[in-house]
Amino acid sequence: MQETYEILYSKIPLSFWGGIDPESGIVIDQTHPLHGKCVTNKILCLPRGRGSCTGSQVMLELILNSTSPRSIILQDVDSIIATGVIIAEEFFTEKDYKYLPSVYAVGNTVFNYLEGKKELHFTGNNMDAEGDYIVCDNSDQQMCVKDLIKIKPLDQETFISSLEKQSRAYELCLRTISRIGAIQNAPKLISVSSAHIDGVTLIGQGGLRFAKKLVELGGKVSIPTTLNSGSIDRRRWKELGTESKFAKDAEDLGDAYLQLGCEMSFTCAPYLLPTRPKVGEDIMWGESNAVVFANSVIGAKTEKYPDYFDICAAIVGMVPYVGVHIEENRLPTVTIDASELISSCEVDADDIDLLYPTLGWICGIRSDGEVPIVLGLEILNVDETSLKAFCASFGTTGTAPVCHIAGVTPEAVDFDFLHNIPTSSKRVVQLTKNDICEALDVLDNILKTGTSEEVNLISLGNPHLSIDELQTLVGLIGSESVKRDSNVRFIGTLSRHVHDEGKKLGHIDKLEAFGMEFINDTCWCMLLDPPIIPNEKSGVILTNSGKYAHYGPGLTKRRFRYGSLKMCIEAARTGRVPNRSNPSWLPMARSFFTNAKRFFR
Repeated sequence: MQETYEILYSKIPLSFWGGIDPESGIVIDQTHPLHGKCVTNKILCLPRGRGSCTGSQVMLELILNSTSPRSIILQDVDSIIATGVIIAEEFFTEKDYKYLPSVYAVGNTVFNYLEGKKELHFTGNNMDAEGDYIVCDNSDQQMCVKDLIKIKPLDQETFISSLEKQSRAYELCLRTISRIGAIQNAPKLISVSSAHIDGVTLIGQGGLRFAKKLVELGGKVSIPTTLNSGSIDRRRWKELGTESKFAKDAEDLGDAYLQLGCEMSFTCAPYLLPTRPKVGEDIMWGESNAVVFANSVIGAKTEKYPDYFDICAAIVGMVPYVGVHIEENRLPTVTIDASELISSCEVDADDIDLLYPTLGWICGIRSDGEVPIVLGLEILNVDETSLKAFCASFGTTGTAPVCHIAGVTPEAVDFDFLHNIPTSSKRVVQLTKNDICEALDVLDNILKTGTSEEVNLISLGNPHLSIDELQTLVGLIGSESVKRDSNVRFIGTLSRHVHDEGKKLGHIDKLEAFGMEFINDTCWCMLLDPPIIPNEKSGVILTNSGKYAHYGPGLTKRRFRYGSLKMCIEAARTGRVPNRSNPSWLPMARSFFTNAKRFFR
């Protein structure tokens, strides 16, 4: 019997986390062409995923909720999307879901052929090719496409001589890693020195069941392992008004990972911990901003690992030898030239901090899945706070796990590395002030009338605040006699480690005296409900994070403003934010309300 399904097609990558609602299957990323469409029981065609490592969590929940696509057709192999399906197959039973989606990687020719097609028919299996035959729109052309989920795993005996003394959890984790390695065409597995687990966020019951099953089956991490931000402040969730059932499940999820041997860290900025890796070190990190920072700023080596794969790798202590673990794959293949743009900016402006997350957001899109090197920032005094903001935004819109910045990041100051760029980089992208304008028009949802508007919440710390950022905030608030406006909440998220250090230095007390609140263990991408965010859907949230300005509108259903740290402090004092999107460092010759759709063709 021939099966026919509707096609949803886009040439723009999509992050499943922050992009698709796992309960309804509706695309919620307001910047994406498929926004508002339902993927359930459809054929979803994308070039690849992008952004968050948590896409695999959303994929699992879609499957268990029976809201997933029937099949996903990708241009390129995407291990994040495939991992969610593999976890469902390995750790759950057929009683837990109605169907298990196929995931195909078809290459440029077939993917481009599918554009404009309305329906897809499955006409049979080709077991030799580990794939299926498909036909589009009653065409006579039948194509065989390889199903990533059907690819045989790597030979595990190549890596482990005996599994006799290992737990059942270890066996399942090794099989999962071997299946992902086979999808990526890995020649071998390699050891890693540390892990950072992104899967500790509570997306749904599937993730909680998975973690508890690992505990029940005797799982234990074999390498030092830190935990990403969870979904609650584990010490203050009642005080913060978190719903008790959700808090209980989130706490149980965190407890399960602690039972597996992970450290009590709960931060999306593990590079701020004392256990920071060293240049050249092979590690296994989840969390997109941390992955990009580790590769780009530290010079460590980690792929953008999917949630669930991350804890499997921490238990086994190995990952596939692919991607940026291999030196030649770290070379840039696209050059993003911002030299003219940067030279035209007022680099000493007091709101220049907004340049870095904005530029990172643009570079993620314009790199189009390739490893970029960015030119032009070498004339600036680029500090780690600026790089942290850049990497978070790049990790949101980009696919590559590394972004080099000429003259700034460690590999991009090495002569031999730079010498190879003319050979490795096949494409050059020129950035102009219009690129900045268009990015601001997407990220900063200003009103078109009036000079200012009320703001309800100012959110800082996505990624988690650092000591340097706390010190900068203390300097910006100035006089102790000036306080926060009583009508606006001013909240920062940060790790327990940084909070404790900031307390010792006196920063926390000064900022709390101003009226700033602090939340630990979780981050803004998990703080999705009142009373933390505004009760009214007409509420306005101001952030300096390109990552949160991108994901926030879809996750919270609130309107977002995007501005510099100075703007955030001024808004905290006055309760209002100006209706403008022209930072003082940007040349004034600009169009104010440009058509941002150019980014998403």
